[in-house]
Amino acid sequence: MVTKDEIRLTPVELTANARTVLERRYLLKDAAGAVVESPEQLVARVAGAIADSEPSPQARRRWAQRFYDEMAALRFLPNSPTLMNAGTGRGTLAACFVLPVEDTLESIMSTAQATAMVQKFGGGTGFSFSRLRGRGEPIASTHGSACGPVSVLRHYDDVSRLVTQGGKREGANMGILRVDHPDVREFIHAKDDGVNAQRFNLSIAVTDAFMAAAERGEEITLRDPRDGAPRGRANARELLDEITRSAWATGDPGLVFLDAINRHNPTPALGAIEATNPCGEVPLLPWEACTLGSINVARFWDERAGDVDWPALRETARTAVRFLDDVVEANTFPVPEITEAVRGNRKIGLGVMGFADLLIAAGIPYESDEALALATRLAAEIGETADAASAALGEEKGVFPNWERSVYAPGGPRYRNATRTCIAPTGTIAIIAGASSGIEPLFSLAHYRRMGDGTLLPEVSEAFRAAARAAAFAPERELDALFEALAHGALVRDRPDVPEALRRRFATAHEVSPAWHVRVQAAFQAHTDLAVSKTVNLPRTATVDEVRHVYALAHRLGCKGVTVYRDGSRAVQVLAHGVTQEAGAAGHLAEPYRRHLPDERRSITHKFRVGEQEGYITAGLFEDGTVGEVFIKMAKEGSTVSGLTDAVALLTSISLQYGVSLEKLAAKLEHTRFEPYGVTANPQIPFATSILDYVFRWLRQHFVEGAEPDGDAGAQAPSPAVASGLTCPDCGQQLDYMERCLTCRACGYTKCG
Repeated sequence: MVTKDEIRLTPVELTANARTVLERRYLLKDAAGAVVESPEQLVARVAGAIADSEPSPQARRRWAQRFYDEMAALRFLPNSPTLMNAGTGRGTLAACFVLPVEDTLESIMSTAQATAMVQKFGGGTGFSFSRLRGRGEPIASTHGSACGPVSVLRHYDDVSRLVTQGGKREGANMGILRVDHPDVREFIHAKDDGVNAQRFNLSIAVTDAFMAAAERGEEITLRDPRDGAPRGRANARELLDEITRSAWATGDPGLVFLDAINRHNPTPALGAIEATNPCGEVPLLPWEACTLGSINVARFWDERAGDVDWPALRETARTAVRFLDDVVEANTFPVPEITEAVRGNRKIGLGVMGFADLLIAAGIPYESDEALALATRLAAEIGETADAASAALGEEKGVFPNWERSVYAPGGPRYRNATRTCIAPTGTIAIIAGASSGIEPLFSLAHYRRMGDGTLLPEVSEAFRAAARAAAFAPERELDALFEALAHGALVRDRPDVPEALRRRFATAHEVSPAWHVRVQAAFQAHTDLAVSKTVNLPRTATVDEVRHVYALAHRLGCKGVTVYRDGSRAVQVLAHGVTQEAGAAGHLAEPYRRHLPDERRSITHKFRVGEQEGYITAGLFEDGTVGEVFIKMAKEGSTVSGLTDAVALLTSISLQYGVSLEKLAAKLEHTRFEPYGVTANPQIPFATSILDYVFRWLRQHFVEGAEPDGDAGAQAPSPAVASGLTCPDCGQQLDYMERCLTCRACGYTKCG
């Protein structure tokens, strides 16, 4: 291996946030947890380890330097597993895998074991459950009946819960089912209770024929996956409506367009593609994995020329293709089937990040024909360069082993890699690069960041800050107030004091119309081998019809899949099959429905004093910011007062989860009188007649709309108007839903790797 002493180290220019992310997640640490590696040493470690796949010592040194230079300049970065694990002798360098699920108990259980091994190594997993017989179908060997795809899905979800992914997070998964499977409706609602399958993204695999039938309102036949025997009929339009309503309410399922995927399958002789990785951008055959990396396209904007430096971009793309091909060679995998499949096709996926930054630098609104033109040219330039680089590698090192069984044989390009390009999620590596995520618009122009001492400071997009000051539409004091409002969740479109040109140029994810989200995705997809990880972010007020239009437009424009996320939708827990809480299907009263909090939740803790008694209130929040649980901790543990408040807190939590409003609870428990009572340290509640009086007045002030103002609110970070409602398990800040993945912009945590 090329050592760091053989590489000429140049400084890596990092933001303070990028440096923090590297220290927390990427830089090597000793047994005591102390960082023992600099960012430059990390880049050198990765460059040397990957260049070790080159054939000669001279080539290894030459390419190690080239790889270092591209990464150190933050023009190109590989996916997180490569940055974390290359040169360490542990873990995998690939982020995404697809594992087979056949209709046998042996296959189901062996895949569960393979899932555990992949996720132990740090990879995410995707599955198609379409080959499993429907629930209740007979099993000849045992004279029993099948459990169906949803039960297997839940079993794999439990496996992910038990196995911490790469030692850093629970596993990330994708579950896919064909739309003509008999259990499709049960699968659509598999996550509705907020408890089951929460470590999965879900997608329904639809065909062109299904989409056409839905448009015409025709019926489709549901079929047994084993032999194609009919298992009932369903109206395609009604089925698509059910998918749409569920996605509107919960964010799942997305759609995967099977025919579009398989029209571009480079090795159809090896089988049809049925599944993707967790974020949907890598359609793969069973046992395949993909090696991913992204170019920071904003780094190639030439201000003087007023254009992208296209020759420099192409040079970086050529180097990146060689790097990713070497990663395939350097990688190790947890099971031999994966090694064989990966080495057989050598799939890589070169993508982009910083697209929104590039548009802003060029003065182009995201929602414009100029943005589509730039997206098209970027994807075409990178795609054509990657193809040429892979063909050159094919001549130099040999084609991928399955080339003769591919669509390129016998007389087509002799590629080294069956696929070359892919638009993958870049949540954490985008933070390292100081870039916007993937091809997403900016998620916000300002947000709060928690500093090392616990203080919260507003962080503003430097590009927006500079543009606002250059426009000189307000004095500095008013600009500071604007930045503060944006950090509180205000949208720039709602600020008439900001010039219209700036409002268009800096439109954020929830300000870009759904159709334009899809058009940008389609522009990149047209020149991308694999698929595109993109979330169509919708405001809370979006309708079911708007979601349906997104699905239809994405299919019509040739996307390979589509995901929507309506702001706050994860807070809605719908009941399967349209049964309401008020009445069941037969008109009888349904069982009481308990709304569960997510495993990762926001909370607010407030210290208080009533008389001489001190304590703490902690309010755990649902995704929509409403209270779902209450804890009251008293200084005198074990006392009568402590026991009483514990019991009240427990009963309050259960009541809230079963739908009793906080306003009703407060009305019953405010002004109760018992010791201790007295003056408080809170000017908004100067005197309390009891501990419970104080607790429920404080809760009402904070969480009941229209209640009296809260004098202590300034101590808390305001919730952004657009966020997932989930909080980061590492730093407590809001997670944003981007590129079909939950990501923390404050510390770099991501659910997807």
